[in-house]
Amino acid sequence: MAEPGTAPASGRSHLALISLLTALVGVGPLSISFYIPSLPAIGVALEASPAAVQATITWYLVGFASAQLFLGPLSDMIGRMPVLFGGLAAYVLASLACAMAPSVEVLWVARLAQGAAACTGPVLGRAIVRDLFEGPDIARAFAFIGTAIALAPAIGPIAGGVIQVWLGWQANFLVLSLFALALIALARARLSESNHRRIADALRPGRLFRIYRDLLINRRYMGNIVPGVGAFAGLLTFTASAPYLFVREMGLGADTFGLLTLFHVSGYAAGAFVSGRLAGRVAPQRVIVAGLVLSGVAGVAMLALADALSVVRVIGPFTLYTFGFGLLLPSSMAAALQPFPRVAGSASALMGFLQFAASASTSLLAAVAYDATAKPLASFLCVTSLVGLVLYLAARPWR
Repeated sequence: MAEPGTAPASGRSHLALISLLTALVGVGPLSISFYIPSLPAIGVALEASPAAVQATITWYLVGFASAQLFLGPLSDMIGRMPVLFGGLAAYVLASLACAMAPSVEVLWVARLAQGAAACTGPVLGRAIVRDLFEGPDIARAFAFIGTAIALAPAIGPIAGGVIQVWLGWQANFLVLSLFALALIALARARLSESNHRRIADALRPGRLFRIYRDLLINRRYMGNIVPGVGAFAGLLTFTASAPYLFVREMGLGADTFGLLTLFHVSGYAAGAFVSGRLAGRVAPQRVIVAGLVLSGVAGVAMLALADALSVVRVIGPFTLYTFGFGLLLPSSMAAALQPFPRVAGSASALMGFLQFAASASTSLLAAVAYDATAKPLASFLCVTSLVGLVLYLAARPWR
């Protein structure tokens, strides 16, 4: 492992490191997207309403968001590796509990625990990037790692849909537990401790309160986080609504629905690629504003087409939305974390908490507002993009 602030010298080892960090960051979104095609089947098997089944996403997001506030500072205190291995081991157990859930209420609890454990991958992945990279290299690394957010929603529903058709919904959670076991083995072989600036009192309540308070009132930190928080909330709102729009309302099979994710995931991957190419060449604020504008235009387009429900009318605008999301997210994360190397774990944790707390709220509202059309979804995309743009320009964090 390279010294703090430096990437590995070998190009091959550099790629291997980034690929592993990408897989770790992917644990979070993969834990949602993998079982999404099974939501209607879970409702039938557990005799639960669509709102009750959609709440399994909300409970996952609650666990994911809240546990970060503890695990991030814990990694600042004792190191990244112990927290990573402990979290992944807990994730294996929680995934097995999800597979064996006899009722939707038990599944809620198991998903809460799974979310709390799953956040270790993204939190530690982002913190390790901040430990090892500096300047534009951070944005380039996040652009590459951003493919986790793109690939997970692509691979998840495709693989999950096939598994649902052939093996049933429980098998999806069994596969997730095997994935975590593989990550433990790879991390033990490929990663070493990157936090060489331990903070002995990182979890002291008074100090922790001051860190989070100072971050929350820091214009540069919060201003750069807001665009990603809003865009991520829109993505998770789509994730919660799409299975019912495509599978129940349009009558698509779970495996066919999974294949549709290739379109909007390609949009995100293209946006992340462009963002990486622009890093160091174009001011980050211009990239972020462009991404927010494109996402907002996509929401308006979906709302304008929402009078009739069809695959093209939903997937087309959402692909543009994810392109804007992929464009803004790497620059947003890099600009937010770069000034805080000393408390990278806490800063990464608060970022993830805000992203997933907002997503939990919007996914819950989406379940309540669901009316068998794309209008509520389109409205959420418009609102999150507009609010993100207004708050970003008002904060002017680049100053």
